[in-house]
Amino acid sequence: MIWAASFLSLTLGIGLGMFFQDKAFHNQDWMVMKWNPDALGYRPVMIGSPLFKEDKIVMSLEIDASQFDDEGTVLE
Repeated sequence: MIWAASFLSLTLGIGLGMFFQDKAFHNQDWMVMKWNPDALGYRPVMIGSPLFKEDKIVMSLEIDASQFDDEGTVLE
């Protein structure tokens, strides 16, 4: 009986984890950015552009800053 409850809990946990992972991570508006030495900054990569091992690449999300205080906010 304990084995059945453990297996059911494990299965339920994995299923819920996969469901919430999709909601929390994959459904975000991710943007891939590549370092541009001419502009000294990261620029968005267009879909279909080649990426190489030596490229500096980051993934980013746009943050809605309308909820920030007038004095700003502290990143913790």
